[in-house]
Amino acid sequence: MNRAHVIGMGRLGRHLARRLEALGVTVSRWNRSPVEGVPALEDWTAADGPDAVFLTVSDDAIGKVAGSMRDRLHQNTWLIHHAGSVSREILGEPGERTAVLWPPMTFQDDVEPDWKTVPLVVDTVHQPIRDWARSLTPICTDVDGNQRSELHLAAVLLGNLTAGWIGMVQEHLRDSGLDTEALTPLVRASLLKALDGAALDHVTGPATRNDRTTLTTQSALLDAKDTSGELALIHHILTNRILIHHGHDPLPPLQAATRRD
Repeated sequence: MNRAHVIGMGRLGRHLARRLEALGVTVSRWNRSPVEGVPALEDWTAADGPDAVFLTVSDDAIGKVAGSMRDRLHQNTWLIHHAGSVSREILGEPGERTAVLWPPMTFQDDVEPDWKTVPLVVDTVHQPIRDWARSLTPICTDVDGNQRSELHLAAVLLGNLTAGWIGMVQEHLRDSGLDTEALTPLVRASLLKALDGAALDHVTGPATRNDRTTLTTQSALLDAKDTSGELALIHHILTNRILIHHGHDPLPPLQAATRRD
């Protein structure tokens, strides 16, 4: 690849443009609204014959932007977007030179990513794009559209919802005048071990050894302090998942009284 256009100067767009330049690619930057040194997308042209156009715009803008430029691209130009949950077909017919290159991670404004460790999910039927993606980062996972949807859902479950759970526990501790500092090494070690695979096999604690006394005491403590009932409910569901996985009977159903106004 010699020449590329990057459309959208958000965090991903800026980092991607710099990465392409580091690979020796001449990059033209465009943005939906003009910013310093970057022309507006309404003035976009493919007159310089880019080998690829990378759409790093918001998810809901991909279809509109792709549709506005598709007919002006050379037939050999790659058209690529980077959204985990948006179909590849929105870029054109499945057999065309299109792809989704989705990095399942969060980019930061002031931290340059180490592209040798950036994961990239590659969804394309065009082998040259699949091969080239390995020069962007060596950590590539080849998928089709359905598999990418499953991975994107898992990213939410493992990333966002894990953060949501940790946040709920932090709030619960703050209500008791505590914080999670003393537990940070435990949480970090547990997450690293879980990500090695077979997470439920690595779990320790009262549920794995079927310590009903401790589990009942902890449930009662949550029931007394968790006025919304949400933390108690999630604790109940996950505890039963561990109990069942380790061959134990689940806890009895929560009583409706767990939730209070």
